[in-house]
Amino acid sequence: MKNIFYTLFIGLFFSFSNAQTIVDMAGKRQNEHYENGTYYIKDINNYMLPYLGTWKYVDGNKEFRITLTKVTKHHVVYTDYNINHYIDGLRIQYQKYENGQLIYNSIVRQNPTGIIKEFRKLNMSFTDYERNNEIFPVDLLLIPLNNMGTPQYKLKFKLDKFERRNTYYEQHPNEPYFSVPDNIEMIKMN
Repeated sequence: MKNIFYTLFIGLFFSFSNAQTIVDMAGKRQNEHYENGTYYIKDINNYMLPYLGTWKYVDGNKEFRITLTKVTKHHVVYTDYNINHYIDGLRIQYQKYENGQLIYNSIVRQNPTGIIKEFRKLNMSFTDYERNNEIFPVDLLLIPLNNMGTPQYKLKFKLDKFERRNTYYEQHPNEPYFSVPDNIEMIKMN
Protein backbone atom coordinates (compact mmCIF):
# COMPACT_ATOMS: atom_id res chain seq x y z
CA MET A 1 0.00 0.00 0.00
CA LYS A 2 2.89 2.30 0.84
CA ASN A 3 4.37 1.72 -2.66
CA ILE A 4 1.07 2.64 -4.34
CA PHE A 5 0.94 6.01 -2.58
CA TYR A 6 4.61 6.65 -3.33
CA THR A 7 4.08 5.81 -7.03
CA LEU A 8 0.99 8.07 -7.23
CA PHE A 9 2.88 10.91 -5.54
CA ILE A 10 5.80 10.64 -7.95
CA GLY A 11 3.43 10.45 -10.96
CA LEU A 12 1.49 13.53 -9.87
CA PHE A 13 4.71 15.43 -9.14
CA PHE A 14 6.07 14.82 -12.65
CA SER A 15 2.77 15.58 -14.36
CA PHE A 16 2.52 18.95 -12.60
CA SER A 17 6.20 19.80 -13.07
CA ASN A 18 5.94 19.15 -16.83
CA ALA A 19 2.61 20.96 -17.27
CA GLN A 20 2.48 23.49 -20.06
CA THR A 21 0.46 26.62 -20.46
CA ILE A 22 -1.24 26.87 -23.85
CA VAL A 23 -1.10 30.28 -25.51
CA ASP A 24 -3.32 31.10 -28.50
CA MET A 25 -1.16 31.71 -31.58
CA ALA A 26 -3.69 34.31 -32.75
CA GLY A 27 -3.57 36.14 -29.41
CA LYS A 28 -1.10 38.52 -27.85
CA ARG A 29 2.09 36.95 -26.52
CA GLN A 30 4.42 38.15 -23.80
CA ASN A 31 8.21 37.75 -23.65
CA GLU A 32 7.92 35.06 -20.96
CA HIS A 33 5.99 32.86 -23.41
CA TYR A 34 9.27 32.27 -25.25
CA GLU A 35 11.65 31.78 -22.34
CA ASN A 36 11.27 28.78 -20.05
CA GLY A 37 9.83 25.86 -22.00
CA THR A 38 6.52 25.84 -20.17
CA TYR A 39 4.53 27.60 -22.90
CA TYR A 40 2.98 26.05 -26.00
CA ILE A 41 1.98 28.59 -28.66
CA LYS A 42 -0.82 26.65 -30.28
CA ASP A 43 -3.05 27.05 -33.32
CA ILE A 44 -6.12 26.71 -31.08
CA ASN A 45 -8.59 27.90 -33.73
CA ASN A 46 -7.12 25.68 -36.50
CA TYR A 47 -6.39 28.75 -38.62
CA MET A 48 -3.62 26.76 -40.34
CA LEU A 49 -6.00 24.05 -41.57
CA PRO A 50 -7.13 25.74 -44.84
CA TYR A 51 -3.46 26.23 -45.85
CA LEU A 52 -2.55 22.54 -45.69
CA GLY A 53 -1.98 20.74 -48.98
CA THR A 54 -0.48 21.52 -52.36
CA TRP A 55 -1.12 24.81 -54.19
CA LYS A 56 -0.19 25.55 -57.81
CA TYR A 57 0.32 28.45 -60.17
CA VAL A 58 0.43 27.90 -63.94
CA ASP A 59 2.02 30.30 -66.42
CA GLY A 60 1.96 28.82 -69.93
CA ASN A 61 4.09 25.67 -69.87
CA LYS A 62 5.56 26.51 -66.44
CA GLU A 63 4.07 25.46 -63.14
CA PHE A 64 5.05 26.43 -59.60
CA ARG A 65 3.78 24.41 -56.62
CA ILE A 66 4.09 24.78 -52.88
CA THR A 67 3.16 22.12 -50.34
CA LEU A 68 2.35 23.16 -46.79
CA THR A 69 2.33 20.66 -43.92
CA LYS A 70 1.56 21.34 -40.27
CA VAL A 71 3.91 20.52 -37.42
CA THR A 72 2.40 20.53 -33.95
CA LYS A 73 4.22 21.27 -30.72
CA HIS A 74 7.64 21.91 -32.29
CA HIS A 75 10.24 22.56 -29.58
CA VAL A 76 12.22 25.75 -30.22
CA VAL A 77 15.41 26.17 -28.17
CA TYR A 78 18.10 28.82 -28.58
CA THR A 79 19.97 28.91 -25.27
CA ASP A 80 22.16 31.87 -26.29
CA TYR A 81 19.01 34.00 -26.63
CA ASN A 82 17.05 32.55 -23.68
CA ILE A 83 14.43 31.06 -26.05
CA ASN A 84 12.70 27.83 -25.08
CA HIS A 85 9.07 27.19 -26.06
CA TYR A 86 6.79 24.94 -28.11
CA ILE A 87 4.89 26.14 -31.16
CA ASP A 88 2.70 24.97 -34.02
CA GLY A 89 4.02 25.84 -37.46
CA LEU A 90 4.00 25.04 -41.15
CA ARG A 91 6.69 23.55 -43.34
CA ILE A 92 6.93 24.68 -46.93
CA GLN A 93 8.37 22.84 -49.91
CA TYR A 94 8.26 24.02 -53.51
CA GLN A 95 8.53 22.40 -56.94
CA LYS A 96 8.93 23.84 -60.41
CA TYR A 97 7.72 22.15 -63.57
CA GLU A 98 8.27 22.86 -67.25
CA ASN A 99 6.22 21.11 -69.93
CA GLY A 100 4.87 18.78 -67.22
CA GLN A 101 8.37 17.68 -66.15
CA LEU A 102 9.74 18.33 -62.68
CA ILE A 103 12.79 20.60 -63.00
CA TYR A 104 13.32 21.57 -59.35
CA ASN A 105 12.25 20.07 -56.02
CA SER A 106 13.32 21.98 -52.90
CA ILE A 107 14.25 20.41 -49.62
CA VAL A 108 11.85 20.48 -46.67
CA ARG A 109 13.09 22.65 -43.83
CA GLN A 110 13.25 20.89 -40.49
CA ASN A 111 12.09 23.93 -38.54
CA PRO A 112 8.54 24.98 -39.29
CA THR A 113 7.69 28.66 -39.57
CA GLY A 114 4.48 30.60 -39.77
CA ILE A 115 2.60 33.05 -37.62
CA ILE A 116 -1.14 33.44 -37.88
CA LYS A 117 -2.55 36.35 -35.97
CA GLU A 118 -5.94 36.26 -37.64
CA PHE A 119 -7.84 33.94 -39.94
CA ARG A 120 -6.64 33.88 -43.58
CA LYS A 121 -3.37 35.80 -42.94
CA LEU A 122 -0.16 33.78 -42.61
CA ASN A 123 3.38 35.15 -42.40
CA MET A 124 6.23 32.67 -42.75
CA SER A 125 9.73 32.44 -44.12
CA PHE A 126 10.65 31.11 -47.53
CA THR A 127 14.10 29.95 -48.59
CA ASP A 128 15.09 30.51 -52.23
CA TYR A 129 17.24 27.38 -52.54
CA GLU A 130 18.01 27.95 -56.22
CA ARG A 131 19.63 31.28 -55.53
CA ASN A 132 21.74 31.50 -52.39
CA ASN A 133 19.73 29.81 -49.63
CA GLU A 134 18.63 33.26 -48.53
CA ILE A 135 15.51 33.35 -46.35
CA PHE A 136 12.76 35.81 -47.28
CA PRO A 137 9.48 36.57 -45.53
CA VAL A 138 6.43 35.47 -47.48
CA ASP A 139 2.82 36.49 -46.93
CA LEU A 140 0.22 33.85 -47.70
CA LEU A 141 -3.28 35.29 -47.83
CA LEU A 142 -6.37 33.13 -48.34
CA ILE A 143 -8.89 34.69 -50.73
CA PRO A 144 -12.43 33.21 -50.51
CA LEU A 145 -13.84 31.89 -53.80
CA ASN A 146 -17.41 31.33 -52.63
CA ASN A 147 -19.63 31.46 -49.57
CA MET A 148 -21.66 28.34 -50.31
CA GLY A 149 -20.98 24.87 -48.92
CA THR A 150 -17.39 23.93 -48.14
CA PRO A 151 -15.17 27.03 -48.12
CA GLN A 152 -12.79 27.24 -51.07
CA TYR A 153 -9.87 29.61 -51.41
CA LYS A 154 -7.19 30.95 -53.68
CA LEU A 155 -3.81 31.62 -52.11
CA LYS A 156 -1.96 34.90 -52.63
CA PHE A 157 1.82 34.24 -52.53
CA LYS A 158 3.90 37.40 -52.04
CA LEU A 159 7.61 37.50 -51.15
CA ASP A 160 9.13 40.51 -49.40
CA LYS A 161 12.41 41.28 -51.18
CA PHE A 162 13.15 44.36 -49.12
CA GLU A 163 13.58 42.49 -45.84
CA ARG A 164 16.83 40.72 -46.72
CA ARG A 165 19.80 41.10 -49.02
CA ASN A 166 19.85 38.88 -52.07
CA THR A 167 23.55 38.40 -52.82
CA TYR A 168 22.73 36.28 -55.86
CA TYR A 169 20.79 39.14 -57.43
CA GLU A 170 23.54 41.61 -56.58
CA GLN A 171 25.97 39.41 -58.53
CA HIS A 172 23.44 38.74 -61.38
CA PRO A 173 21.42 41.98 -61.72
CA ASN A 174 19.98 41.03 -65.13
CA GLU A 175 18.22 37.95 -63.74
CA PRO A 176 14.95 37.94 -61.80
CA TYR A 177 15.25 38.75 -58.10
CA PHE A 178 13.74 35.37 -57.10
CA SER A 179 13.99 31.98 -58.78
CA VAL A 180 10.25 31.48 -58.18
CA PRO A 181 7.27 33.56 -59.30
CA ASP A 182 6.26 36.34 -56.93
CA ASN A 183 3.01 38.15 -56.16
CA ILE A 184 0.86 35.38 -57.63
CA GLU A 185 -2.47 33.69 -56.88
CA MET A 186 -2.45 29.91 -56.51
CA ILE A 187 -5.22 27.30 -56.53
CA LYS A 188 -5.38 24.25 -54.28
CA MET A 189 -4.72 20.87 -55.90
CA ASN A 190 -6.01 18.62 -53.13
